[in-house]
Amino acid sequence: MYNTTIDTIVLTEPLHWLNRNNTQRVSANMKRALNGAPHIQQTVIPAGITLELGSKNGWMLRSEFEQLQTHAANTLTEFTINHDGSDINVMWDNTQTSVITGDDVDDLLGGYPLLTNVVLRFLTL
Repeated sequence: MYNTTIDTIVLTEPLHWLNRNNTQRVSANMKRALNGAPHIQQTVIPAGITLELGSKNGWMLRSEFEQLQTHAANTLTEFTINHDGSDINVMWDNTQTSVITGDDVDDLLGGYPLLTNVVLRFLTL
């Protein structure tokens, strides 16, 4: 079993590739001519594909989650993820909602030491 490494942060538990089988790899545009015939243009998307890693129903230590939050807030350039033994060049996906989210396993003032449903959002380069 492989661990997941985000830049220099080695996570205790490996993360799942949440959208591995649900990514758009081709961009298409269709317009109709005056006679109604479709004009379709398509191209392969070589980079900038969304990559979501997460814990699903597993957990993540709050200390690791906070390291990732700090990394996401301070790293605006390219870095490497090692997932399932493969290196992937990425950057945090700040084009959408929060780049890192998670839920406390249980309510506790100041935060529970474990989080679940963690999702990390990246763009491939």
